[in-house]
Amino acid sequence: MTKENERVIYVGNDDGFRQNKTVTSEGTKLSIPSLVRAGFTLTTIGEDDAGAGGYETEGRQFTVDAEVDGEDTRFDDYALTEINRVLVNHALHLAGLSGKRIVLATGLPFQSFFRPGTNEPNQDLIDKKIANLKLPVSAINGQEAPVIIEQQVTAQGLAAYVDYLTGDNGEIRDNVDPGAPVAVLDIGGRTTDTVTVYGGGKLDHVASGTGNIGISNVFDHIANELKRQFNVARIRVATLDQVARHRKIRLRGQEHDVGEIVDAAVQEVGQQILREVKRRIGDAAEMDTVLLVGGGAALMHDLVRNEYPHCQVPDDPEFANARGMLKYVQFMRD
Repeated sequence: MTKENERVIYVGNDDGFRQNKTVTSEGTKLSIPSLVRAGFTLTTIGEDDAGAGGYETEGRQFTVDAEVDGEDTRFDDYALTEINRVLVNHALHLAGLSGKRIVLATGLPFQSFFRPGTNEPNQDLIDKKIANLKLPVSAINGQEAPVIIEQQVTAQGLAAYVDYLTGDNGEIRDNVDPGAPVAVLDIGGRTTDTVTVYGGGKLDHVASGTGNIGISNVFDHIANELKRQFNVARIRVATLDQVARHRKIRLRGQEHDVGEIVDAAVQEVGQQILREVKRRIGDAAEMDTVLLVGGGAALMHDLVRNEYPHCQVPDDPEFANARGMLKYVQFMRD
């Protein structure tokens, strides 16, 4: 075996309901939508890479592509499914890890990671998630599969706290007081995690938990209003993501400004999210920081800052959990 083949690459993969975010010890960072459908149904015209985005696992084929209408991932057992397994493997291939030996960290929503009503990790669920990702996934285009030699599963939100607390080499950041209380607000696709940490890494489970509302609910509101106003039958998830980011949509060859629709959806869902958060942390006056992370941070930061003036948003907040997972698996798991 060559030294190149012996080399181990560490990976943090935040395998969310709406987006899959990946960071590696090699410096790679990428995000893909969690869009996959059964069957291999995609061909790229004029390209030699036949089969790209096609995978097979347990005798069934799947297509992964940002433009497809994927299956809805918003259900409790998503982390244990074929589609989750395929999406994680697709992200690893895109990160240049085909055939590479990797140590992989993934996540679970905070409330799923712990047994109900306790501070004990839900080891049964964690073991099932690890077993699911151990099952082979073959690329239809013949790319060699990544070699997962070890796995760790972390709690979403708590991983973002690790990222906030530590630098790129696992050291405590100079500008962060490790004894200060912090509330992490992690707005994801299907869920919103609230994680309250006191000095010395003490978790307050009463003031922490997971609410079943997230940025996908904003997309649902936008889609319904676009269908109503423009008399369209279907809008792809990839289009909705662009609408939310750029506040415009192109329909029937014409561009439309839909900023008011986006604002109304963000306001309605954002207030629901804030009510969920307030039930756990109130006004968070004793918190040194309210740390806003996740794929919803970009859309929700104004609302959250209005409610919590001591809110902080890190750089690339949608990658905070993935970065924390990478730091954990690279520097802290022992």
